Amino acid sequence: MLAATRIFLRDDDVSTLSTAFVDFFAIFKSANLPVSYQVIPETLDDACAEFLRGELEQGAGLVEIGQHGLRHQMIVNGKLEFYEFGPERTFQQQLDDILAGKALLRDRLGADVSLDVFTPPRHRYDRNTLKAIRQAGYSVLSASSYTSWRHRAVYAGARMLGLTNLGRPGIPRHGGVRPDSGLFELSVAVGVDDGSRIMMTVDQAMAGIDEARRHTRDVGVLLHHEAFKGAEGATFLAAFIARLKALPSVTFHTIGDLHRHYARTEAP
Repeated sequence: MLAATRIFLRDDDVSTLSTAFVDFFAIFKSANLPVSYQVIPETLDDACAEFLRGELEQGAGLVEIGQHGLRHQMIVNGKLEFYEFGPERTFQQQLDDILAGKALLRDRLGADVSLDVFTPPRHRYDRNTLKAIRQAGYSVLSASSYTSWRHRAVYAGARMLGLTNLGRPGIPRHGGVRPDSGLFELSVAVGVDDGSRIMMTVDQAMAGIDEARRHTRDVGVLLHHEAFKGAEGATFLAAFIARLKALPSVTFHTIGDLHRHYARTEAP
C-alpha cells in the first residue's frame, strides 16, 4: 500500500489563448482538478490575460498563476536557447528579467494577482537565479526532482557537496526550504510530454506517478497544453484524469496550497 500522497499538476508555457490551451483548461476545470499554470510574461497576449483574469475572479481555487521566466529564451554563444537563467548570466541580469516579468504579470492580470511560484524555463538555474527569485518576492521554486535511482544518487552526492547546480541542471531540494536561497521547493517528478508531443502512454504516466509516490509524499506532474491538442490529446487527458481520480489515498492541490500547508504544519 502506497502512502497518502498530495498531487499537483503544472501546465507550463501559458502565453496565448490557443485552442489547445482553452480545451486543456476546460478538461481540467470540468474534472474539478486544480492546475498551476506557469505563464511566460513577455508573450502573454491580451486574450489569454483576460481569460485568466475571469477564471481567477471566480475564486474556485482551481487556477494558480506562476511566473515562467520572462521570455523563455536567450542567445548563448550566438545560438538561440529556450532557457534564460543560469551560470551564463549575472545576478543582476537575472533579477532584472524576473522583476520585469513580474511587473508584466501584475499589469496584465491585475495588481492583486497572487504570485508565489516561480518556474525557471527548462528548469535551468544557478545560485544567483535562486537569490534573484527570492529577492523578487517569490517564496516557492518549482523545477524538476526526478525519482529514478540514478537521479537520486546524483542529487544525494551533489547535496553533500553543497551544490546548487551541476552545469545547467539544478540540484533539487523538493519538499523543503533550500539552504542556498530560502526558497521552498515543490518540483515535478513526472513529465508526460516533451512540450509538443505526448511521450508516454497513460499506463506509463501512472507507473511514473506510482514510482514517485514511493519516494515523496508530494508528487508533481508536468504537462504542456500544446502537446494535447486535438482528439488524441483529449482522449489521453480523459483517460489520464480518470486514472488519477481513481488513485487511492490521493488528494489534489495547487503548489501554493501545498506550500501554505507546510508553513502551517511546520511553523514553530
